[in-house]
Amino acid sequence: MITRVLAGAAAGVLALSGTALSGTATAEPVTGVPDLTASKLYKAPKLAKTRCAAKKGTTRAATEKYIRTLAGCLGKAWRADAVKVEISYEKDGEKKYKSWPFLTPEGIYVGLADDWVRSKSDTPVFQGVATVFGEVVLMRAGITTAARTLDYGGDEKVLKEQERRYAYQRDCLAGAAARALGRPAKGWRLKGNEVYWFGQGYKAGGPSACNTWKAPSSKVA
Repeated sequence: MITRVLAGAAAGVLALSGTALSGTATAEPVTGVPDLTASKLYKAPKLAKTRCAAKKGTTRAATEKYIRTLAGCLGKAWRADAVKVEISYEKDGEKKYKSWPFLTPEGIYVGLADDWVRSKSDTPVFQGVATVFGEVVLMRAGITTAARTLDYGGDEKVLKEQERRYAYQRDCLAGAAARALGRPAKGWRLKGNEVYWFGQGYKAGGPSACNTWKAPSSKVA
């Protein structure tokens, strides 16, 4: 069941737990954590231009095939080792389920629902899969672990900003992936600073522009 899996994953996988330590933290660029601010990821080359034959159908089987093929294309673009993709489907009943891809220790899990299956456009699926693939990149670079253990001084405002910095970094990497796979720069379901960071990644074509940890608070609001 998608709902059972997501309930167990929501707090431990996507949200940053942070570390409540003594002292006062402020919502501002992160310092003193080189695993976040000076990661080798930011010096990585642009993503490889990649042709992807993935085509989105409107059946469950076609959508699952699209997701797996797309993940393979993203792996080629990132020059990454194979990523395990697990998919579980739940048909809409009285409750309208929403598809949700997220990072797991083994790779990517996709809670697939009819919103993605029935969509004639592949944009929401591409955006979701490209974003979570970016998180795989962050995990392999050690950024995910460093972000989850980042001190926030018991200040919820600081914690929320740290979570946004992490989320915007995923958006930035998704933008780089979109360019590598020949997708247009516009037409994505984004808002606020999501647009800015997606655009930064798209223009750079790689992770060099995605250091959200050193950005001013205004760019991660």
